[in-house]
Amino acid sequence: MIPETTHARDPRPRVTSLSEYAIDEHRGFLPGEDPVDALPAYYGPWEQAGRNISVLIMTGRIRSALGSMPVLTPDRLESHGEQERAMLLLSFLANAYVWGAGTPASTLPAPVARPLHELAQALGRVPIVAHASIVLNNWRRLDATEPLSTSNIDTQLTFLGGVDEKWFYLSTVGVELAGAAGPPLLVRAQHSAAAGDHARLTEALLGVRKVVDRVVDALLDVERWCDPHVFYHRIRPFLTGWSAPGLRFEGVDCEPVVLAGGSAAQSSLIQAFDAGLDVRHRDELTAGFLTGMRAHMPVPHRRFIEDLEAGPSVRDFVARHRGARPRLAEAYNAAVDGLARLRAQHIGITGRYITRFERGGEAARGTGGSDFVSFLKRSREETTERLLP
Repeated sequence: MIPETTHARDPRPRVTSLSEYAIDEHRGFLPGEDPVDALPAYYGPWEQAGRNISVLIMTGRIRSALGSMPVLTPDRLESHGEQERAMLLLSFLANAYVWGAGTPASTLPAPVARPLHELAQALGRVPIVAHASIVLNNWRRLDATEPLSTSNIDTQLTFLGGVDEKWFYLSTVGVELAGAAGPPLLVRAQHSAAAGDHARLTEALLGVRKVVDRVVDALLDVERWCDPHVFYHRIRPFLTGWSAPGLRFEGVDCEPVVLAGGSAAQSSLIQAFDAGLDVRHRDELTAGFLTGMRAHMPVPHRRFIEDLEAGPSVRDFVARHRGARPRLAEAYNAAVDGLARLRAQHIGITGRYITRFERGGEAARGTGGSDFVSFLKRSREETTERLLP
């Protein structure tokens, strides 16, 4: 157990406008504008490699094709949307190079390594496939005149292709959409606590519970089109991180990089629920890992979580008034119980999609590098520990 540090929280909320944190009123942490799906002609080699990624892996040409690309620079990207498209392409190509040809590569060639490293620094993120790319910016609407939904999107990129891989990413877009109403409710709850508005706080907390229930339903929807066997054997390997001694970036003046791969812990949505409800993770299994996953998030989303954590504690306010306001305490516990249920369902999914195929040893670690079974169980326990008596 990591000792809890005592630090003063601001009596007034830090978060006022969600737009300051690149959070959309209707889409939540998904981009407010549809992701860019093609870069200017200068970046044609990246686009061509991205279009051919599955066949390059299948034919054993992935490493020779990426190693022979010209070394392009990301300084011609003209918008944040183009930067995100480039990050999606380059991070996909990097993981395909490392994991797409039998023995994992120990060096990433300069045509991918140099622009990926430079772009990741510009975006304030780490240079590897992560939730921010493979989910938040890896979709396009089928009909631009219809609203964003999981019945109106396709992926931009996949490693091997097929409905199972597509749906794994797209159903996670569905999770983000289901939780889009969460951030405004969390902010409203914190402002209500600061203002001593019991009725408005109760309403916000009950709203949070409804949103979390929708997130649980969306999480379970992954099973509709993504087969566990296909996920474990064909999708999951490409999302794995780079363990010690690390991956060397050719042409980049830095030590070999050790990084976690894709992980649900990189979703700003779930960590925002923790921050807004004052669910604390202090165990050695959870605290460092969750904090470390924030380096994979877009910088504004990371700031949102940090500012929620620094603002007034909704739990402390409810605890002080639960005697006179039992319905308020019930609303808070309902929200936290919903979050615990979400984590319990996540444990169930990992059992069906990962644990049943494990043979022990290193395979028991998640793509994010954690002992995921112990991590998820402890995260759920820490959530239930915040329920008010």
